[in-house]
Amino acid sequence: MHHLLAATLVYLVQFFGGSLGCAIVALSLGIRVALLPLTIKLARRSLRSQAIARVLQPEIEELKKRFGKKPDRLFEELGKLYRKHNYSPFDLGTLVGSFVQLPIFGMLYSTIRNALTANSRFLWIRNLAAPDFVLTLVVLCLTGLSAYWMPMASENARTTMIVIQLIVTSLIVWKLAAGLGLYWASSNLVGLFQTLWLRYRLPPDAQPA
Repeated sequence: MHHLLAATLVYLVQFFGGSLGCAIVALSLGIRVALLPLTIKLARRSLRSQAIARVLQPEIEELKKRFGKKPDRLFEELGKLYRKHNYSPFDLGTLVGSFVQLPIFGMLYSTIRNALTANSRFLWIRNLAAPDFVLTLVVLCLTGLSAYWMPMASENARTTMIVIQLIVTSLIVWKLAAGLGLYWASSNLVGLFQTLWLRYRLPPDAQPA
């Protein structure tokens, strides 16, 4: 798989007349778009699970009050409640689907990193092998917008999500080579599209309360 990605990147560089930046963007977008049906499916599944959890929260709190001193009974009653509503607090399918993608993105990241050279330029970026401040701002904007438009989040939860994601992203990207930043920005662009798609095309059983 790694060799295939490397060969594809080399082909794209040739296709775009030697532009490594265009090749990185094209390859990153291509892989993220190819995985979009899976990531949307997993996101919808997660949103449905969150919707059920919100509905069940009053009953869960009531059970905790009644059986707080009887852990075994509490566990049993919670299990009955979850089975009744076909809900699991730990969705194995979603976790597996998410982990399946990690090796793909890891190999893509490695492929791009190994292809970077000091004399490569793209748009305003003078050196794809060095960090770029403007590109960092682009990545942060895309990250913030995606978090802001995330469906089914309360205002407090949305604000917390935005702050956490911006802090984590800024700590990573500001020292990252611009070529890898292009990969991150391309991936976030598709992620923003996914967020908007989910926000305005939620299934009936996952609508905000």
